[in-house]
Amino acid sequence: MSGAELRTVVADTSALLSLAVPRADAEYDTDTAPDPLQYLLTSCAVSLPPEVLDELKDIIQYEDIHEAAATNVLAADTHFTVADPYELSDAPDSRPTFGLDDGEADGIVLANAIDADGFLTDEFSGTNFALVHAALQGPRIVPTPRLVCDYARNGHPTDGEARTLLTVMGAHRSWETNPYVIRMRQHLEADDT
Repeated sequence: MSGAELRTVVADTSALLSLAVPRADAEYDTDTAPDPLQYLLTSCAVSLPPEVLDELKDIIQYEDIHEAAATNVLAADTHFTVADPYELSDAPDSRPTFGLDDGEADGIVLANAIDADGFLTDEFSGTNFALVHAALQGPRIVPTPRLVCDYARNGHPTDGEARTLLTVMGAHRSWETNPYVIRMRQHLEADDT
């Protein structure tokens, strides 16, 4: 990873969905190509607040790729820990008002309370990025596209595979024209030269 290695991470719903999209995409073969969700869940200790788990369960009622992605995350439940941040001694008694959704807010509280290395999120555009960044008291914000690029910098996956992952995720997560994702792809292209 650029910066300190991620050994512990708290993940938000949207980030988990993005990482699970490639396996849910019928055109992408995770038997022969990298599976970013699997890599995350086997490369570090992942924690989720109960609200993220509830959001994933809510998503499985739909019949689209996000339902399949949420199902993939829930099927991997032996590879992450669910912890209520408000039961921990270093957390507030109730959900703070950050101006974010409940899963993000609880994830930030959990990341701060357990002093996680990072908070994995898809908030990398607009004002929410600044809100997440400001609410984190030690853990660093790790946008999903950045995680994919950092994995490539460390040799898993290759830069080309990482670009493909960003394309596959982007097609289903409305990232195709996002300036942040475009810049991450440019980093990968520059690393190839």
